[in-house]
Amino acid sequence: MSVAAVALASSGIAVLFAMPASASSGPKGKVTCTTMSGSLPSETITIGGCTGTAVPGTGGHSIPLSILILANGGPVTWQSGAVTTFAKPKLGTAKATHCPGYVKSTKKAPYSGPEPALDKFSGAVTSDNAGLKVPGKYSGEVCVSSAGNFSAAKALKIN
Repeated sequence: MSVAAVALASSGIAVLFAMPASASSGPKGKVTCTTMSGSLPSETITIGGCTGTAVPGTGGHSIPLSILILANGGPVTWQSGAVTTFAKPKLGTAKATHCPGYVKSTKKAPYSGPEPALDKFSGAVTSDNAGLKVPGKYSGEVCVSSAGNFSAAKALKIN
């Protein structure tokens, strides 16, 4: 997978978590989302398995989001109808040893086939009406397979 594709995937995920700002004396809810699904070819991602202390909350998952819109930060609409806005994310990469499809290469058995990528993302929550803390922050890790499919490497935390 190209570096540009991986960067776009990472950007898309991070943007998914951006939210509009609200008063700091407001809600202090936190949410953890354990799944991410979608693909580079579809240009969409869905965040799922969301639970936490935010009231009214997310409803469990996001609606499918465009990775292109999310690359620059923006609103994430949840199943509950609430909207969270993430600021443009900081992106990073790491070795994808815990991602599906990773093959350990050794000197005795070298492997040069396609490998998944692991992208890290983090940023600020700028606004929200799902009961999350604003200003807040978000962070997570996503695996991008050699076919361009997304899966959560580490839960997305919004607090």
